[in-house]
Amino acid sequence: MAVAQEALDKLLDLIGGDQDSLAELIESFLDESPLLVEQMRRAAESGDRSGLGRAAHTLKSSARDFGANELSLLCAAMEKSCRDGLPSETVMEVELIAGACDTAKKDLSSRLADLKRGGQPNEHSIGDSTT
Repeated sequence: MAVAQEALDKLLDLIGGDQDSLAELIESFLDESPLLVEQMRRAAESGDRSGLGRAAHTLKSSARDFGANELSLLCAAMEKSCRDGLPSETVMEVELIAGACDTAKKDLSSRLADLKRGGQPNEHSIGDSTT
């Protein structure tokens, strides 16, 4: 799975076990992450190291909160590269981030659907029709 269940459990605990609030947070990530990836693409194409680093930082933090560890690590590497100088393969690296983001979004979308059906946001209940 692209999203670590432990992170979702921790996030759910932090918000007092409110599954509706967790669903809202997931929806926010699903809405905002493509915008951040697009900001990264534009910044990479224009050579805007500062803008690229800021977008990578924001996406890194959000991804980490949701347990999208691969996405978070890729964004952390991009953020560090931007601090050190504009990476040479920036556009390609942003596309790797975009792919990891898509994978995390698919996983989170499944978990969101689960929450909306009244289930727990975990991989064991996805598609489980027992009550």
